[in-house]
Amino acid sequence: MEPEDFVRSFTYYTNQTISFSVISVILTHFMIENAYVRISEAETKRENFERQKNFLLGFSHELRNLINSLMGNVKLATLETALSDKVRELLLNAEVCSELLLHMVNNILDTGKVEIGDLEINPSPVRIYEAMERVWSVCSELIKRKSLRGSLKIQKNIPEVLNLDHYRLTQIFLNLIGNAVKFTDAGGIDVNVEWIDNGEKVNEKCFEPHPFSEESDFDEGIFEKKQAFSLFDENFFSLSFGSKKIHKEQLRPPHSRISGILKIIVCDTGVGMDPEDVGKLFQRFTQVTSDVSKRKLGTGLGLFITKELVQRMKGDIKVYSKKGKGTAFIICLPVEPSLEIGGNFSDVESMKSVISRRNLRAMVVDDQAYSRTLIGDFLSNLQVNVTDIGENGLSAYLKFMERSNKGDMLNIITLDLDMPILNGKVAAQRIREMEKQKGGRPCMIIIISGNCVDSEIKECVDKNGLVKADAFLKKPISIEDLGRVIANHFAPCLVQKTGSSKSFMR
Repeated sequence: MEPEDFVRSFTYYTNQTISFSVISVILTHFMIENAYVRISEAETKRENFERQKNFLLGFSHELRNLINSLMGNVKLATLETALSDKVRELLLNAEVCSELLLHMVNNILDTGKVEIGDLEINPSPVRIYEAMERVWSVCSELIKRKSLRGSLKIQKNIPEVLNLDHYRLTQIFLNLIGNAVKFTDAGGIDVNVEWIDNGEKVNEKCFEPHPFSEESDFDEGIFEKKQAFSLFDENFFSLSFGSKKIHKEQLRPPHSRISGILKIIVCDTGVGMDPEDVGKLFQRFTQVTSDVSKRKLGTGLGLFITKELVQRMKGDIKVYSKKGKGTAFIICLPVEPSLEIGGNFSDVESMKSVISRRNLRAMVVDDQAYSRTLIGDFLSNLQVNVTDIGENGLSAYLKFMERSNKGDMLNIITLDLDMPILNGKVAAQRIREMEKQKGGRPCMIIIISGNCVDSEIKECVDKNGLVKADAFLKKPISIEDLGRVIANHFAPCLVQKTGSSKSFMR
């Protein structure tokens, strides 16, 4: 090879090598930059998730505090005996409206929880017949105020105590019945609650016979006859506007205590829907247009949330509708009967009869003055003597320590979860540590909060944990909720515990 050719070849290959090196460096740089961008995006998503979660929890806490006070004061007012019929009617209106306000707020907050994957289900032992009475007391008023006919029929052989989330079950009922009321101008709304024994999984057979069947009028006829017959069937309780109480002596023991399917049917005689509208029902912010009113009704959140809740409870929901005839929603939920019996307290008077005999003394701790006043009034009404008030966890701990040093122990402490200086969990931990040092019977700690997630609730009521709370109540609380956990706690002969940890109420 000639020298000139060698120089040219050397120069060419050197330039190529340099070019490849430059390209390699550039590619490496872009790969590193891309990796940094992906890491940054992941961090941003995590930060946004935490911000949304904290916003929802904080927003929920503030709203629930206010709604808790509103609902609680209305309830206390209705317990007064010297009320005129007009005032009692006004208070009932306020009670129903506050329930609906809470329901709307819950749907809005839960939509945000779905967005961040934080919609929680907290099953606990629930007396299903008492739960249905409470649900019907609100739902029947909604139906009645639209001048519609309404009935709730519930089978007598459902296991009396089921392991499910009562709070979520109530939310589902209000969503479905509220939706039925909006789109029904004449006729009525019928609700059936049934039990499919020995059922472990929800399948297509659970939904038979099909209402408003497009494929077979025969199926539709069977459904209508079954619904009509249940009104007179001795195997069902039937509640209407004039009858809102279930006579417990008529209960029939279930055939077995193994898992079954709780089947809920909400059937209306409303405007009905076309098939294309049925397909859109469970989409978020979707509103079906009523042909009667020519306007869209509702927020478009209730049915979306209902489907999310049903799916998280491992169940299924189906809708059947026929234009001009009506709509039926059917929900099937797999449920286990609970071995935990619980106290047989269905009204405030039965709770008082147990509580008043114990001469109980309590301390109420909350950073909101109106919440302290409300809980104090609830306790006083339940015949519990409120001796101390705390504005935060630290003041509660110091007051408890002062009494403990004198041997003057309290029976009950209610603690808000989110408080300045010292929160409810830390205050409870310190109180439990002091009780351990002093010996003697520990007091009952009830944590009350509107800002809570499943993991936090379980942490608070874990008897092997640090907090060791005896109950967790989610705001807004009722006097019945508070009275029930206190009566159950101080009437151990009426409570048969079989689990390893204590239950909580929501």
